[in-house]
Amino acid sequence: MQTIIKTKGLIDVNSAGVIPQQYVTVQGTAISAVGPLDNMPAPDPDTDILDCRDQYILPGLVNCHAHTGTFYGKDDADFEDFANYPHELLAMAAARNVQAEVESGVTTLRDCSGHNGVVFSLRTAIEKALVMGPRLVASGRCLTIPEGHCHFIGIQVDGPDNIARVVRQQIEAGADFIKIMATGGGTKGTLPGQASFSVPEITAACEAAHRLGKNVSAHCRGIPGIRNAIEGGVDHIEHADFELPDGRLAFDPLLAEKIADRKIYVTPTIQLYRDLVVAGQRNKARGNLSAAEEKYLSVLQQALDEKFRAMEGLLQAGVQCVAGNDAGLPNTPFGGFWRELDAMVKGGMTPIEALTAGTRTGAEAMGLFSETGSIEAGKQADIIAVDQDPTVDIAALGKVSMVMRAGKVCKKG
Repeated sequence: MQTIIKTKGLIDVNSAGVIPQQYVTVQGTAISAVGPLDNMPAPDPDTDILDCRDQYILPGLVNCHAHTGTFYGKDDADFEDFANYPHELLAMAAARNVQAEVESGVTTLRDCSGHNGVVFSLRTAIEKALVMGPRLVASGRCLTIPEGHCHFIGIQVDGPDNIARVVRQQIEAGADFIKIMATGGGTKGTLPGQASFSVPEITAACEAAHRLGKNVSAHCRGIPGIRNAIEGGVDHIEHADFELPDGRLAFDPLLAEKIADRKIYVTPTIQLYRDLVVAGQRNKARGNLSAAEEKYLSVLQQALDEKFRAMEGLLQAGVQCVAGNDAGLPNTPFGGFWRELDAMVKGGMTPIEALTAGTRTGAEAMGLFSETGSIEAGKQADIIAVDQDPTVDIAALGKVSMVMRAGKVCKKG
């Protein structure tokens, strides 16, 4: 089956510009040709024409940080509660989550820890077209210290030998990459500002994964954990909050330079802080906040301001930043990934730089740029269309009118 897309403008993340009046030919699942509309060959009679001549097309978006197998009932208090639901129910929620994500324009999604039985089965269901969703790159269960961050969905490990063994087991089970919790996080009783694993432990995880051709990503909120992750040889850092033991965020330019020197990718995950602030402000307007909660809202606002400052500092240091919004947390639903790109623009990127972070660079970080991340002949036909030029206003991504994933139209109109 051949499809030709005619477009007003093609967002080219390789040249960082908009190429006007283009056509894209899709043969089966892949792009077979790209060129000027004036030079478009006459189509075969059975060719399907997608007329986007009043729209702009760009590569499908790449969300580098989400948790698909999450579900919150109306009585749930926080993000730990979803782990109490049976896997069958979580699988149903995950199918709903990935459908919302692909319909919003995300054609590649990186799941950064969840129940193996849910996430790996979801990946297979998408591959077999049982569920409509993006290409899913999954870590399966994260590695965490005993009672550490996300212990309720992770594997609790301790010591280099134990860690190396579990890494091999996870890869054998189907992990596309390894996720380790290098600091505490939102899990009650954990310490975000402190390192969870030692350098030798992280090194053991990285050496075991790298021998099997897999990357390692580290959840790092605090500065000590970031230091250990860098020295241990991780490929990717999630969050990079530069948090101190007392809870304050303080960007460290020297650490950022080390991250850049080691060519470690960073997912800043700014939007989740914006979502928390908005939720807090909403509750405050309703008169639902206690004095302690009002104080916490003030802390969150300061943290958000520091996240934006850190984003500017990471860019100045030359760090390769990718986009991921931590979708699956209670206040950060699936289907709103474009807001993370908007946050990255506010943090110092131009719209085309944010688009590149959310397409090409994300694909590169996962080793998938030969398959996706740009609109080029030979790549998978992961293409979306929007009415306005997102290189002028990134908010244009908030209204996606067409989504094609591997040559199949998932959304139109």
